[in-house]
Amino acid sequence: MVLSALAVVFVNNDQTIEQGREQMSQAYQVWKIDEDDSIWTNIAMSLANGLVMVTFICLMTFVVVLLYKYECMLCLIGYMMICSTTLLGFLGGHLWWVAIQIYNIPVDKLSYYLGLWNFAAVGVLAVFYGKGVPKAVTQGYLICTSVILAWHLDYFDEYSTWGLLFMLAMYDLCAVLTPCGPLKALVSLMSKDDAPEMPGLLYEAELPPEARRPGNNNDGASASSGGNLDWDGRSSSELPRNISIPLAVARVYNLPVINLPSSSADISRNNSEGSGGKVPLLGEGLRVPEDPSPEQLQADVDVELPENGGRIEKIQRNGKTVFLERDRYGSPKRVLWVDNQGRVFAESSDFADAQDEEKNTIRLGLGDFIFYSVLVAKAAQHSYTTFVACSLVILAGLGGTLVLLAVYHHALPALPISIVLGIFFYIMTRILVEPYVEAVMLKPLYV
Repeated sequence: MVLSALAVVFVNNDQTIEQGREQMSQAYQVWKIDEDDSIWTNIAMSLANGLVMVTFICLMTFVVVLLYKYECMLCLIGYMMICSTTLLGFLGGHLWWVAIQIYNIPVDKLSYYLGLWNFAAVGVLAVFYGKGVPKAVTQGYLICTSVILAWHLDYFDEYSTWGLLFMLAMYDLCAVLTPCGPLKALVSLMSKDDAPEMPGLLYEAELPPEARRPGNNNDGASASSGGNLDWDGRSSSELPRNISIPLAVARVYNLPVINLPSSSADISRNNSEGSGGKVPLLGEGLRVPEDPSPEQLQADVDVELPENGGRIEKIQRNGKTVFLERDRYGSPKRVLWVDNQGRVFAESSDFADAQDEEKNTIRLGLGDFIFYSVLVAKAAQHSYTTFVACSLVILAGLGGTLVLLAVYHHALPALPISIVLGIFFYIMTRILVEPYVEAVMLKPLYV
């Protein structure tokens, strides 16, 4: 956000701002904003223009969800790589060109184009390939992406910028929390165990040790690209309460049996005389026998897990079905399996710790960073006071979102609280704080 504000303030002059504003108006505005019109007319026009742009973003997000759902990853990743190359190369080149013109930097054309080519090519490899690339380099390119895009979006006039940000906050709220929201669907698809990775959409950073949960249960928070936060690791409420597990595992946790799968209603067992026969898995009323046979212990039963407790889920490992126990927050604890004699074995926590170590990160959608930067940069164009106020309230809003995330443990939109607070405090700072400070500076009060 600070880099975006510096870029908007220092890599611009009156001429570039006027040219950029005219270009953005022609490219994105359906209804042109006229400074001579009334404030309420301009606000209505800006909100209508923002609604049009947000509608287009929503449609494109649904396209991304469909491509991801049907695993058209080659098409999706290819499109994202082209967009990233264009953004880093052309839009980044425009930013660099404006800086050269304003500060008269001595750069020849060969060095200029060669530098842009290397910058864009290395950036695409760092973001979408990543192997062997230091994490700091990938993070740096994601920050550059946010700064470049925020620098261009700040060419919108003031009404259009605030109208767009407000409509994006409302869209983020609906897209993440409503059942048919595209971002909710995308987060759900990306949370599956076999889901393919989507590079370039998230900014990821490691959590400090003190931010981990008690008991070495390290969770991370993630966000999808449209703008949301999500714990990387499913909470207990997101896993099913009713599950089919072997009777031996159900006995270990004293879980109530609610049903028998058709495959387990009867089991085959040889009696002592050597003749085959069918015997019931359980006694009458789904009662667990006091001394079940190994076949009965290995057979599946349907059980109901506690509402606010941990969860058990089936996973495949080395071609064998095992059972992963999670705590109430969704963090892996241990792995269970049943042998041929119906005995239950629990694996050491190495498996859970290894899986947990990968999730000791917090991830925020890149779109959130971009629009945070747009808000702060637009505030910086007015004054340093509004810049500081908006920066602080955005961080406060993000902190509040993280608190809610720790409480609810599922995907949350990261834009609404910060954007609404930013808009409100920007207006209040301009109307109340700045006039008061100016009055005090002109007529000092001595106590």
